[in-house]
Amino acid sequence: MRFEAQLGEIVDIQVTYIGHSGFMVETDGIYLLFDYYQGIIPEMNVSKPLYVFVSHKHADHFNPAIFNLAGKYPLATYILSYDIKLKPRNLEKWKLSEEQMKRVLAVEAGAEYELGDLKLRTLKSTDEGVAFLVETGGIRIYHAGDLNWWYWEEESRQWNNNMTVNFKREADKLTGMSINVAFLPLDPRQGADYWRGMDYLLGKADIRYVFPMHFWKEYAVIRRFREEGYGVGSKAEIMDIAEEGQQWKLVPSSLQPN
Repeated sequence: MRFEAQLGEIVDIQVTYIGHSGFMVETDGIYLLFDYYQGIIPEMNVSKPLYVFVSHKHADHFNPAIFNLAGKYPLATYILSYDIKLKPRNLEKWKLSEEQMKRVLAVEAGAEYELGDLKLRTLKSTDEGVAFLVETGGIRIYHAGDLNWWYWEEESRQWNNNMTVNFKREADKLTGMSINVAFLPLDPRQGADYWRGMDYLLGKADIRYVFPMHFWKEYAVIRRFREEGYGVGSKAEIMDIAEEGQQWKLVPSSLQPN
């Protein structure tokens, strides 16, 4: 399986911001739910496949309540990062039956998978778990999870230098790649360094739409990123997010990378 530089025919999609790093993507054929931990999940068509992605075990990215979806949506499949331990005590706590476990795929970092018409590549996070690169229905979607340039003023120079090397090593794997929709961290807790990860990736990949995430309800950081002039040279459209539950309809003509 290869991730080609260009994709085939593109379908229209709908994106819903659920909260924090949680998003729902709907295409004509499937639903993709990323990093849900709280908020309202839109109602879905039970006859369409649902893929539930969890990038890592942190409580603001993983809520075991997602396993309840299997009772309502018979075509649900769970794609969980390797750091979410599927031990017997956890399975019992999460009320996961043997039948439900058949719907669970644990993924490693730096690997590729194929599930029907969905192709998946994982990158190694600079925090916990993985980032997801998904191809389906002619579109390519990237959800970073906590793969970000976590540069912190209070950390040592050595720590930040190591972070810089680790982040760039993974981000550079997307160099020149056409990505229709990307969900990228933009975390105001990083102070003056909040912009680093998103700005760097915008200079590497050919991204059409960027949905900022992991901003802890500080929506103004999106406007700040623009006003301070970051992302210069990229033709990506950075989407305004104003509230949980907000939705966007992206049609094929607009999804083509610039």
